[in-house]
Amino acid sequence: MELNREKIKSVLEKEKLIYLATTNSKYPDNSAVCFAYDEKLHLFFGSYSDTLKCRNISRNPYVAISVGTLQIHGVAKIVPYGSEEYRSKREIYDKRFPQYASVFEKVDNELYEILPLVIWNYNPSFGEMNRDELIIDLEYYKSISPYIFHKYNDRSV
Repeated sequence: MELNREKIKSVLEKEKLIYLATTNSKYPDNSAVCFAYDEKLHLFFGSYSDTLKCRNISRNPYVAISVGTLQIHGVAKIVPYGSEEYRSKREIYDKRFPQYASVFEKVDNELYEILPLVIWNYNPSFGEMNRDELIIDLEYYKSISPYIFHKYNDRSV
């Protein structure tokens, strides 16, 4: 079933942390980070560029996220410090987390943006393992061969 943007926004609004999974193609990392989001469902977080998650992103920008009942695959990037884009996206982040505004003035603390490729929402009302989905990048979606719910036979059969 197709997932609508209003449902996604309602989940994002309730949560303050995303659980961000990254990899450098060999070792995974999973981090909890405070996030903000915009109308396009882009996610923003701040972090020092020398952390494992950020070093991983510099090698492999594809990320996986869990937040509430949502699972998201996306592409992460640094928003260039001082640019007009940076100022507008920092406004969004600072509105949600004003207590962290001064941290961005430290060297190597960057603003990251995650552009979603596909978003799933766990929805058990249609049976076990059902996920509603919003496909943003169809080529990416097809390339990962996502799990699609189907009926399993009982082991006793």
